[in-house]
Amino acid sequence: MLLQFVNDTAIGPEERRLIRSHVMRGKNAGRPRPPRKPLVHRKEELSISRSDDKRQEVGEIKHILYPHQPLWNELSLTSYPYYIGPEKERFVYQRLWIIAKALYPPEFCTEVNLSHYAWFRFVLEDVAYFHCLLAICFSFTTHFGGPRRISSEALRHISQAYRMTNERLSSFEACSDQAIAVVTMLAIYQRMHHQQAVGLVHFQGLRRMVELRGGLAKLASENRALAQKPWRLALEFALQDGAPATFSLGDVYGSHHSTGFKSFNNASDEQNQELMHRRMTRSVLPTCTVDVDPTLLQLLTSINDFTNFLNSTTDKTKLDPLDYSDAVCFLLHRLLAYAPISPLHRHHLPQLDNLIHLTLVTVMTTLLPEYGHNQARYDLLTNQLRETLQTMRAPETAKEQAVLLWAVFVAYVTILDDMEDEAMLNRMAVENSETLKLHYWDDLKRLLCSFGWIGVLYDKAGSRLLQGHKARCKT
Repeated sequence: MLLQFVNDTAIGPEERRLIRSHVMRGKNAGRPRPPRKPLVHRKEELSISRSDDKRQEVGEIKHILYPHQPLWNELSLTSYPYYIGPEKERFVYQRLWIIAKALYPPEFCTEVNLSHYAWFRFVLEDVAYFHCLLAICFSFTTHFGGPRRISSEALRHISQAYRMTNERLSSFEACSDQAIAVVTMLAIYQRMHHQQAVGLVHFQGLRRMVELRGGLAKLASENRALAQKPWRLALEFALQDGAPATFSLGDVYGSHHSTGFKSFNNASDEQNQELMHRRMTRSVLPTCTVDVDPTLLQLLTSINDFTNFLNSTTDKTKLDPLDYSDAVCFLLHRLLAYAPISPLHRHHLPQLDNLIHLTLVTVMTTLLPEYGHNQARYDLLTNQLRETLQTMRAPETAKEQAVLLWAVFVAYVTILDDMEDEAMLNRMAVENSETLKLHYWDDLKRLLCSFGWIGVLYDKAGSRLLQGHKARCKT
């Protein structure tokens, strides 16, 4: 069959050992385990409460959300496709609430009404999708977004999803909404566990399914929420391997721009458009008068426009979650269409253009949803930005120094976190901030926001870099 691309060959010896261990735990349930030491040598066990233990720190992530039980909302009366027991129902209930917050950050988006959310419908109606969700949930050892492992419970559910998906791909439902949703989740699961090759196999099958439905733009016009995730996966894989995105901008826009997606730049609210235009003309254009490619300058303007909008977000101006996701994907897609991340596609870019472009891509990747700490670490982007900063020639003008200082601070607060990187970035931050006479955070932040800076995500680490420099100067 044309769509027979899903298999469980990724399950190796280690995974099979976990499955056998899980099965034996079931067979031995209720049986006492004999002690390994003679009773005479055993010490009395002490009952120690762990309620005061500190939660293990796993590093900073964009939105750290620990499981809790909301008193009442649309999930309270949820019934799932098959019985999983009260304890697991509470577990899934908590994870669904947290996933909604991770996908659409509450700082910028209105609250997701899961009962009206297309992907939540698949949770309630499709058993294979539900197995995928459980496999993702059981991949986290503590809280959602924390450390991950391939647990026996996750393997059991993902194996069930494989089996059901293969049956569906051999039926008349091979390109249905449910089939596309499940294969999307399989690709997300593989990306979570850094199984790039298997994830790409699933994604290529997903791309073919979308093509058979008439293309991404047509799918978006029929089910916008469903089409968003294959689009985002295409961008994530492009960031990972450096190749052009699988879907082109033409695929996204469709013929005569007949797409269900919404661009931030063509939102319907004319007052917001006028407000954004005023921000644009007084921020980027006066600052960035360096010799930059006009198309890249337009991208810089659009992203500065968007980040300033996010920085000024209030409860009344928060974006609809789907509009937010569309805006992030559109801007990132335009950047990758301008120049993919691989060095093979970037040799024609002047050094300053290359630095601006890589920094803009870095800013936009921090707005992509993450399913765990450091889950979306794009090594190719990291290496490219590091190499560009290391080989950057000395700025000739104050404008070029401003661009370089912005790139240094973005790199510091996002993806360059090695000790050697930190030493290099500290040195460059000191040199350029001193030359530009930027000694206070408010003045420096004003410059950073004139290019592209997300205060709620970056301010804490950025001010720490400046304060560290000032502390060293005092000593």
